[in-house]
Amino acid sequence: MEKSAKQSFLSGMFLGSLVTAMIMLIGVAAITVYARQSRWNGVDPNTKIIEIYSLLNRFSIVPFDKDVMLENMYRGFLDGVDDPYTQYLDAEAIAAFRARISGTFVGIGITLSSEADDPYVTVSSTFRGAPAENAGVLPGDRILRVDGNDVAGRTREDVVGMITGPEGTPVTISFFREYENKRFDVEITRARIEVPKVFHEMMYTDSGAVGYIRIEGFDEVTSGQFYDALSELYADGMNGLVLDLRNNPGGSLCVVNEITDRLIPEGIITFTIDAQGRREYHYSGPDNLGLPLVLLVNGRSASASEILSGAVRDTEIGTIVGTRTFGKGVVQNVINLSDGTAVKLTVQTYHTPLGECIHGVGIEPHIVVEMSEDLSRRIGRLAPGEDVQLQVALEVIAGKF
Repeated sequence: MEKSAKQSFLSGMFLGSLVTAMIMLIGVAAITVYARQSRWNGVDPNTKIIEIYSLLNRFSIVPFDKDVMLENMYRGFLDGVDDPYTQYLDAEAIAAFRARISGTFVGIGITLSSEADDPYVTVSSTFRGAPAENAGVLPGDRILRVDGNDVAGRTREDVVGMITGPEGTPVTISFFREYENKRFDVEITRARIEVPKVFHEMMYTDSGAVGYIRIEGFDEVTSGQFYDALSELYADGMNGLVLDLRNNPGGSLCVVNEITDRLIPEGIITFTIDAQGRREYHYSGPDNLGLPLVLLVNGRSASASEILSGAVRDTEIGTIVGTRTFGKGVVQNVINLSDGTAVKLTVQTYHTPLGECIHGVGIEPHIVVEMSEDLSRRIGRLAPGEDVQLQVALEVIAGKF
């Protein structure tokens, strides 16, 4: 990934610099204020840009699109930051991002994740009944191409933007399924999707009724769906709660704080530290679940999922079952630019109530229960006897009644 990012940065800076020269030559404002006012590393960027652009015009036989080159420059510039979460969002990508966090969008019904050492994004979950699930796509499938375009090195938001399109139109995606060593192409028709993020049901043990809630992402719609599920389970007489955060890639800090507030005792949920060392604390109120709690996590439980997990662990309000979480302990903000695009920057680290930053480390469950990759990808769609982690969680919580 490091090599790919470096190549993308150099390529983007080279191509984008040429465009800057073009714009300067036709009298439009220069690309950046900083470039006009200073010299970077002893080199005047404007002079170098003009020199390169002159050579391009004089010698190159390859046609170019200045708008594409300009977007590559912005993207490549931020690729130079050694952080997989720092990204440039063009107009298409920012629209897809906003739709995704709102909980309603036109697409194929998947969430994506990315890892620093993998140039391709991976399907982290599929929405039940959505076009992707109906086409046989599974969590863990890596996306190689979208409509024939290689997506190696592209950000998650870029790939989402490529997949998103008008309702009722097709998109062809090339996937790689590692555990089957299989590459395959699927044509999927885009649809308008109301995103379900919370699923619940009552399960029964010899000791009593156990509420089960699975959260697949902390988006704007999640809090309301969670409260509705919790209220229904209370009304049906649950004696304890299993909260399933497996394969949950995270989401909004505000949303996870709202949900955690309903579960843990009064005190610190998490605190963040920004670039200036300033701390911001997030607290829970006096109300809490009031019932035995077991949390299910795995290696795809990340970010906001780990905020909730860290709070449960540090307050000793529940038992965590599964495998070590992903280990993303940083917070991103999306900052709008004047032209309708945006940048996503890593602006804070977050810490558990007792002060631990789990970035790159993750959270170790109280009870480690391994599960095969094939089964882990189908969490939420497994037959009761297949989900060995859930069976252990039910045994643990039944012992708390």
